[in-house]
Amino acid sequence: MKQYAIKKITTSHINWQAIDSLTIDTYPWYESGNKQSTSVKLAANSDTLFIQIIAQDNYSFAQQTELNHMLICEDSCVEFFFSPSGELGSSYVNLEVNCCGTLHLAYGAGRDNRQFISLASAGLLQRKTSIQSPVKFEQSSDQQWSVEIALPFAAIEQLTGDKVNHQQWFGNFYRCGGRKDPQYAVWNDIAVDTPDYHRPEHFGELVFR
Repeated sequence: MKQYAIKKITTSHINWQAIDSLTIDTYPWYESGNKQSTSVKLAANSDTLFIQIIAQDNYSFAQQTELNHMLICEDSCVEFFFSPSGELGSSYVNLEVNCCGTLHLAYGAGRDNRQFISLASAGLLQRKTSIQSPVKFEQSSDQQWSVEIALPFAAIEQLTGDKVNHQQWFGNFYRCGGRKDPQYAVWNDIAVDTPDYHRPEHFGELVFR
C-alpha cells in the first residue's frame, strides 16, 4: 500500500513548490498508446483541503459542463476517490474533474446508489484551471493542463453526513478519459482484470502531517 503525506499548513496561500507530489503512474490495464505523466499535490489547513493536478496531455478534450454529469470520466479527467472517515473499506467520495474544471462528486459504499453533491455544497468549492473555456477540443499545441481545487471540509461533511477525520484518510487517484490515448492509470495499484476504479479495498494511505 502506497502512502502520501498531506501537508498541514496554516494559511490558504500555498507555496506549491514546497509540497511533495505523488504520481499517477501505474497502468494495470495498459494496452497501447503514450503513458502521459500526471502529478498531484495535497495540502490542508484547519478547514480546507487543497488539491493541485498537473496532467501532461497532448490531446486535451472536455465536452461536459454540467455538475455531476456521468460522462465527465470520458473527458480528459483526473479522479480522486477517498474515505474521509479514516477507515479502510468504508464509504467513499469520488471527486472527478475534467481539464476545464467541471466536477462530479458523489458518496456511498459502492458503485451504485451514490449520493451526489448538491449545487449549494458544490458552490463552496473553488477552482482554478489552466484552460479558461468551458469545453476543450484537441489542438496541435496541447501539452498539459492543470486544475487547482479548494475543497472545504464542510462541503465533504454536508455530502457524507459525517465528521471528517483530520489525521488519516484512505484513497486513490486515477487518470482517464479523452478521445485519444485514454489511459487507465492509477496511483495505488488495483489488482483486477478489467478497469474498475470503485475499489476501496485498493486505496492507499493519506496521512495529514
